[in-house]
Amino acid sequence: MLALLSLEDSIERVRLGMESRARRLSGRVGETLAGYVGRPGKMLRARFCLLLARALGVDEKKAEAAARAMEFVHNASLLHDDCVDKADTRRGVATPNALFGNTVALLLGDLAFSQGLEEAIDISPRAPEHLVTTVREMAAGELQEEFLKGSVEVSVDAYLGIAARKTGALFEWCGKVLSEISPFPHESSDPPRLSLSAGILLQIVDDIHDFLLTEEVSGKPAAQDLMNRRLTLPCILALQNSRTRGNFLDLWGRGETDTQAVKEAISFVKKEGFLDEARLKGREIVNSMKTLCLGLPLKDEAKDLSFFIEVMAKREF
Repeated sequence: MLALLSLEDSIERVRLGMESRARRLSGRVGETLAGYVGRPGKMLRARFCLLLARALGVDEKKAEAAARAMEFVHNASLLHDDCVDKADTRRGVATPNALFGNTVALLLGDLAFSQGLEEAIDISPRAPEHLVTTVREMAAGELQEEFLKGSVEVSVDAYLGIAARKTGALFEWCGKVLSEISPFPHESSDPPRLSLSAGILLQIVDDIHDFLLTEEVSGKPAAQDLMNRRLTLPCILALQNSRTRGNFLDLWGRGETDTQAVKEAISFVKKEGFLDEARLKGREIVNSMKTLCLGLPLKDEAKDLSFFIEVMAKREF
């Protein structure tokens, strides 16, 4: 219980630190706009970062700086993504691109990226350098996804590659940086591998949620990826199955102009079991991550991380 309370205290310090840094910006860009830079979401990245840091014996202040960096860079990517997707809501509130236009939203994203880099300076000499590489990988993943928009020839391997860059790269940064500053001996490649897998798992779960969660729960419109003509893992699995490919192609083709076809595609993917098949892929990743947890130096803390991995996989929010 003490460890749990301590983690929650740490999460709260990360949250307050983000809000404090946003307030510093408010004198220059206004309180409303600055709020988008430091507004926390579910903070899954921060929790994963802090739990991994504990399993590696990393100094708490450096771990919290890494968690803030992850959350700021994640915020930046969302601000940019919402411009690309023309999204009207995020986390249950209107997006800045909907309220103030794309230019303002993109510049807010740039501010969030710069704040993430500033946090990284306090972690280690190599942390900012690694983060620059990470942001480049994230942008490459987003570009690859954009080029494949509307395509029905996306393989599972291609999907996983995009997820590794778009979502996994930031997690991988966390694993690499924390591994480098851990005072305990361990296999240095394990934390980055574990963290990269966490990002891919998070993407798969989000893909499943796109079919299941209401806007009230997720904070964004249901089936947003499908309406934006982006194939997620359940759709790719439907296309790769020779029995269902033709039917899904018909729904996909009509879905560009027919919202009823989008609803039918959602029902089809559910009925044919492709959400369950996507969950099985997620379970494979969970099992590999839990195996990697066994090699982390602090065993009790590694068990806490392993439990959180299950929470990430089974969450309904």
